[in-house]
Amino acid sequence: MSKETQTVTGETSAPATPAATPSATPATTRRRIPPVAYGLLVVAVFAGVIGAGMASGSFLTTGKTTASGGQVAPQGESVAEIKGWMTLGAIATAWEVPLEEIIAAFALPADTAPTTAVKDLESDVFSVTALKDWLAARTGQTP
Repeated sequence: MSKETQTVTGETSAPATPAATPSATPATTRRRIPPVAYGLLVVAVFAGVIGAGMASGSFLTTGKTTASGGQVAPQGESVAEIKGWMTLGAIATAWEVPLEEIIAAFALPADTAPTTAVKDLESDVFSVTALKDWLAARTGQTP
């Protein structure tokens, strides 16, 4: 028996579909994460990965130590390697310049400790850039 029905005019048509009946099980709904919560989750995961890396020592945000954990020190090869966090004494040693000569050249206080970071000495007469230029001129390097 065919499922097609015949109309009064003799045309055939597809059978009518029964009306939708409510199912016995409730329809599943998709729960969406609010965009703000999603953004906070992404930031938390990002910060967590960095925090875990820093805690394990495999992620460093400073140039003061090498990958093996050793202290970075100027080698005296190029003035470009001088950074503001480096000490005046380490720079004087690397470039084989007496500390007293640097102090005199920039009119720094005579009691300036060799452990002082050069960024802490910034003034009208002294800057890291000025120190680089002075060392480059003294040693014949290009800044």
